[in-house]
Amino acid sequence: MLTRLPQVFGHPAPELPGGWNISTTRQQLISSLMNLGAFLSSSLVGPIATILGRKASIWLACAICCISNLIMMATTEISGLYAGRLLLGLANGMFMTFAQLYIQECTPARYRGLMISSFQVWTTIGGFVGTVVDNFTAKIDGREAYLIPMGLIYIVPAILSVGLFFIPESPRWLVQRGRMDQARKSLRWHRPGSDEAVGEEINEIKLSLEAQKQDKAGVAVWDMFRNPVDRRRTILATCAVTVQGASGAMYVIGKLNPTTKQNSTPPKIPRLT
Repeated sequence: MLTRLPQVFGHPAPELPGGWNISTTRQQLISSLMNLGAFLSSSLVGPIATILGRKASIWLACAICCISNLIMMATTEISGLYAGRLLLGLANGMFMTFAQLYIQECTPARYRGLMISSFQVWTTIGGFVGTVVDNFTAKIDGREAYLIPMGLIYIVPAILSVGLFFIPESPRWLVQRGRMDQARKSLRWHRPGSDEAVGEEINEIKLSLEAQKQDKAGVAVWDMFRNPVDRRRTILATCAVTVQGASGAMYVIGKLNPTTKQNSTPPKIPRLT
């Protein structure tokens, strides 16, 4: 039986029907710290992916996700909640990046667009499921209101952690590390068929990596802006990625919270998921 402690992470508010509220500043930090964590981890995925590989990186994300969730479920201090949200953001950034990276490197070119689209579909489904669970648990007067949704977070990392034992590492990463036999074995698992076709694709990966290595030699960050063609490509790519955020939709979604003072009957527990 869970211990009932309805008044956490907030402050007394006698003027409200529930007698308890959480400040908008804390609500914003709860949301923003996760975004900060995602930004930090996304900025570090390059060296992490190069050193650990794709599978190990996803396992690391699963571990960080479970640890952060454990902190948030166990604590009743706002500082602990902030730390948990930051760690959860780190895990989320890694999930979003490494999952798509694995799909891109392992899927045949003709199916790559479809598989990336399916990744976005599952992301949307996950958000929908979380919203439904939050809607039903918001009526609970106690810590269970947020402990139940947060407990469900363990399901996906657990499935991923077990499932990763049954799939091989990215063949592209294995070729990059010079582990050719393992790369052929991995690609054969992804492309059931003739060894000749597998060998041809391995050679294509090697040529692609060598070309990228030659292109990177002597190239600086400022080369993205030095000539009109590269500058135009950089601007277009950056604008294409940021246009969704520029619309403001994700900002509004992230800031909407049922615990503001405008609510006629504010819940005693903040929405954390």
